[in-house]
Amino acid sequence: ARGDAMETACARSAYAVAGPGPRRVRHATRAGSASRHPSLASRRRASRPSVVRAFGGDADDARDAAPFLVPRDCFSDGTFPPEAKAASSMRLLFTMVALRVVLAQEEGFGNECHDDPSYTELYDDLTTYLQREPLKDPEAWIEKLLRHPKLHCRLAAVRIIEVRGVYASREFDWGETKNIALEEMEACRRTLVAAHLARSAS
Repeated sequence: ARGDAMETACARSAYAVAGPGPRRVRHATRAGSASRHPSLASRRRASRPSVVRAFGGDADDARDAAPFLVPRDCFSDGTFPPEAKAASSMRLLFTMVALRVVLAQEEGFGNECHDDPSYTELYDDLTTYLQREPLKDPEAWIEKLLRHPKLHCRLAAVRIIEVRGVYASREFDWGETKNIALEEMEACRRTLVAAHLARSAS
């Protein structure tokens, strides 16, 4: 019973600290210690790992926020920093989109006025190649397509490269991606914390 009460108190404290709104991190220090002994506090922070705590606040609080320390071995494939890992996933996404655009173009050639699609030979060859070579590594997949025995498949690989670049640099909404990710994480945070509080209080 004591353990449940402690968990409830901690959960409520965490919710009050995290609260609605953007989450940031800052060092957890003893009240007033940094102001009374700034040099001592600095030496203590340098000599031991930083303790970070999520909290809600306005933009001015970000000035005092401590950065997260991301381990260099956080990904099994050795990719670092996390932005590079995200960029790798984005390249795969853009390649998939570019391939789908080219396939849609081939699917629509000559049938603009008809309901039934008129597939081209290139469409059939690309779908056959995709079934034989699943798109996992975009660069390796395109490089292999550039060595295809059929000329129109090699030219399609060049088209995919060009469409991918145009889509990533001109059409893809990077800002909307950030907004959607933050909004979904915030909604998930609220749902999970509320459910945890309900379980702890019962």
